[in-house]
Amino acid sequence: MPGGRRNGASRNGQTKSHTSFSGGTNTTVRSNSGERIAGCGADDKKSEDLCGIKTLVPKHAPLPIIPVDGHLTFEALSLAVSLVAASLQMLNLYRTVWWLPHSYNNYSMNFYLIDPYLIIFIVTMMARQFIYLLLHRLIDMSSPVRWLPTAQKVMRIILLIIVMSVLCWCLYHMAERHSSMKIFYLCYPSLAVYFVMFGMSAAPFFNISGTPICNKDDKKIRYPLDEPFHNCSLNASAIRAEVSTLRSDFNRRLKRALFTSSSSAYICGIAPIIFVPQYLHFNVSCVVQHVIMFWIGKISAHFCQAYPVRYCDVLHCAALHLGRWVKIGNRNNQTYAQTWNDSVLWPHGSVVRHNKETYRSEGACTVAEPGNSNHYRFYALFSNPTMLLLSLLGLQLLLVVTQLFILLYTTDWYQVLSTTLLLLINYYPLFKIARDYLICWHAYYVEQIIQEKSQMCSNPGIQ
Repeated sequence: MPGGRRNGASRNGQTKSHTSFSGGTNTTVRSNSGERIAGCGADDKKSEDLCGIKTLVPKHAPLPIIPVDGHLTFEALSLAVSLVAASLQMLNLYRTVWWLPHSYNNYSMNFYLIDPYLIIFIVTMMARQFIYLLLHRLIDMSSPVRWLPTAQKVMRIILLIIVMSVLCWCLYHMAERHSSMKIFYLCYPSLAVYFVMFGMSAAPFFNISGTPICNKDDKKIRYPLDEPFHNCSLNASAIRAEVSTLRSDFNRRLKRALFTSSSSAYICGIAPIIFVPQYLHFNVSCVVQHVIMFWIGKISAHFCQAYPVRYCDVLHCAALHLGRWVKIGNRNNQTYAQTWNDSVLWPHGSVVRHNKETYRSEGACTVAEPGNSNHYRFYALFSNPTMLLLSLLGLQLLLVVTQLFILLYTTDWYQVLSTTLLLLINYYPLFKIARDYLICWHAYYVEQIIQEKSQMCSNPGIQ
């Protein structure tokens, strides 16, 4: 029997017929070979349609409620971590031997060598998002709904003017003390990357998460996390449109998470190195190590916040409805392959021809376009989202283990203090990622068992 006729049924397991459905009012019923299934009347056709729908619609595993940090809480924690990392980098650069009996230093750092305008610059850049969210929260709580958009726009403009004024004031005084090349090294990388990724838009400068902060339509529900909802549709075009929207949102979150983590590492870790006096000697390996560790930790924290479990589950549900096509090279399959139709929900194992190529469907149902690399990657990434969480967990676990080894073999007091504080900070993202992975692994493992049992019940011939 050809492989395309062995339908993997679906999670519900209500029928053995191989049917596909198109969205809309008129439902197309086809066998795997492309032949129309003739009904015995209106009731029989409705019964076949109902059985086919139950067969093709994937079941989704329910996930428990997992707490997620709100935007304001996350930005407050991110601000505190960034300021601590910048202070530790200053300690690595301007440390003293104040404990020696004949030392002329009374403090652990040479504070007189630190440029105060650089400190103001770093604090302003790191605090702008937290201040923006805090003002946004206050305006939303105090302003009427009809005035809310205008008040938020005015607040954003005023805050942008204030922040830019403070930054320009700092740069002016820093330019008087340092060479112009140092100012160029401080500003150009972040500005260049920002304009390349976001253009001339000022919104990402404050709301770096890129998500709506409040619900303007319902004042009773304030500041929900921006998690899209999945619609279990039987319309093939609607499913592909949903996948396109989710893919764009995923890429937008990825871009902003990478930018904010990299910019924080640059401003808090590399900017202090740029303005170090030439006659000052410091441990280069320790300073570079601090930048790398802080950058990886920020990436993990922002990824964990940008892609919570509920969000990943929405992508997973959409991927199950999308399915994927795998190119097959057996020429014998071309004898029974049918032409791909964009309005049909193809069952598992269907064989179609599209653009002179032959494909076989995978998944409970398939509405993806054959040969579409975006659809193929979307299904490969999110059909099992635990792999993404496992990769993130491995990265964070590797970071923590590396810091533990560094802590065991280091002898310098400033490096011990720097590594210990970063290690304690990285334990929190490690806990969140490990918790999310264990919950998702258990839920999707149960989902897979239900899927296999449903397929066996609907088609006992499958081994």
